[in-house]
Amino acid sequence: MRKERKRLRYSAGLAILFAVLLCVSLGVNAAQSADNRALKTRLSMERQRDMTDVVSAMADIEVNLQKLLIASGASQSVNLLSETALLAQHVENGLSRLPLSHEAAAGAMKFAGQMGDYVMTLAAQVSGGGMLTTSDEAQIEQLLVTCQGLNAHLSRVSEQLYTEPMGEIDLYADASGDWPEAAITGDSGMDYPSLIYDGPFSDGRTTGQPKGLTGGRITREQAREAAARYAGTTADRVTDAADSGGQFEAFGFSAQTDRGAVSVQVTGQGGHLLWMMPEAAAFESRVGREECLRAAKLYLDDMGFGEMEQCFVQEYDGMIVANFASVQDGVLLYPDQVKVQVSRETGTVVGAECSQYLMNHETRGDLSPALTVSQAQQTLSSRLHVQNTRLCVIPTDGGEKLCWEFRGDFAGAAYYAYVDARTGEAEKILRVAQTGDGETAI
Repeated sequence: MRKERKRLRYSAGLAILFAVLLCVSLGVNAAQSADNRALKTRLSMERQRDMTDVVSAMADIEVNLQKLLIASGASQSVNLLSETALLAQHVENGLSRLPLSHEAAAGAMKFAGQMGDYVMTLAAQVSGGGMLTTSDEAQIEQLLVTCQGLNAHLSRVSEQLYTEPMGEIDLYADASGDWPEAAITGDSGMDYPSLIYDGPFSDGRTTGQPKGLTGGRITREQAREAAARYAGTTADRVTDAADSGGQFEAFGFSAQTDRGAVSVQVTGQGGHLLWMMPEAAAFESRVGREECLRAAKLYLDDMGFGEMEQCFVQEYDGMIVANFASVQDGVLLYPDQVKVQVSRETGTVVGAECSQYLMNHETRGDLSPALTVSQAQQTLSSRLHVQNTRLCVIPTDGGEKLCWEFRGDFAGAAYYAYVDARTGEAEKILRVAQTGDGETAI
C-alpha cells in the first residue's frame, strides 16, 4: 500500500512537472510568434513607407519637369533642376531598399541616377550663364514621358502593397513571389532613355549573376560586425534596418559614427559592402580635394578591394565623389567600378556604392592587345589631339572588350575615344563636359 501511494505521488509529481514545462513551452512559443508578427509588421511598414516615399518623389519630379518647360529666368530653372536632382537621388536610394530582384529595379534605378546627373549638368549650364537649348528641352520632354509612365506603374505597385498583406517571406529568397515587381521590369513596357552619367562606363553591366559576390552565407551578427568595419565604428553602435532581397540579398543597418549616421547594406553572401551612404548629406567644405581623394583610395585599400585607380571625380553637397576602377596587369577595368563619397568637412569616407564592382569583378584572361597603340590611333580622326593613352576593358552590350583609350581634345572640348585593341574597330566616343561639380562624360 505504501509503495502504491509513493508511486501515485511520483506520477502526480511528473504530471505537474510536465504541465509546467508545457506551459513554459507554450509561453515561449507565444512570445516567439508575437515577436515574428511584430517583425513582419515592422518590415511591412518599412516597405510601405519606402514605396510611398519613392512614389511621392517621382510625382514631384514629374511636376518639376513640367514647370521647367515653362520656366522663365535662370534662377527659377536652376532651383527646379537642383531640386529634381535631389529627388532623383531619393528615388534611386528608395528603390535600392525595396525587396525587388536586381533585374527588376536596375532599369528604374539607372534611369533615376542618370536623370539626376543630367539635370545637375543642366543646372550648372544655366547657372554659368547658359540657357536651355532646344535639344535640352526635347530631352526634358522625353524624361517627362518616361517619368509619367514609371510613376503610373509605381503607383499601382504601391496600391497593391497596401491592399495585399505581406505573407510568409524568406528575406533571402527570390522576392518575386511576394512583390509585384513586374511593374518596373521590361515587362512593363518602360523605355528608359540613355542619359549623361557621371563618368566613363559608370553604368556598366548590371544583369546576370554577380561575378564578384564570393564567400559563403553569413549571419546577421557577422554582417553587423562587417557593417561596423565598413562604417568605421563599433558593432554596439550598429542597429538593424530594412534588408534588401533579389540579386544582391543584403542585411540592412544604421551605423552611428563620429561623423554622423550612415546607412549600410552588407551582402548575405560573403559579407561584402553593397552600399553605404550618409543619412544626412550636407557637409562644410573644409578639407582639400587631394586629401579627400587620398582618403578614398586608402579606404578601398583597407577594405580589401585590391589595386584600384581613380578614373572620375565630382563634388557636390560638400562631398568629393570619386569613381575608382580595378586594375589588372596595368589594364584599367572600367566594368569593375566603386563610387566613394568623402566628406569635405572631415576628410573621411561617408559613402560607397559597390554593386557594379560586385556584379563584374573577376580575374580576366588574356589582356594582350593585337594592335599597338600607334596602329589603333591610325583609326582615329586626325582632328582629335591625343594627350594620353592607355589599355582598358570597357563594358559593351554583348559583354566586354579590350580597348585602347585615347584622351584628347577637339575644338576646345575634351574627349575619350575607344578603339578595339584586337580588331581596330571604333567602339565609343565620349565628350567631357565641365560642370560646377566637376566633369561629366556624355
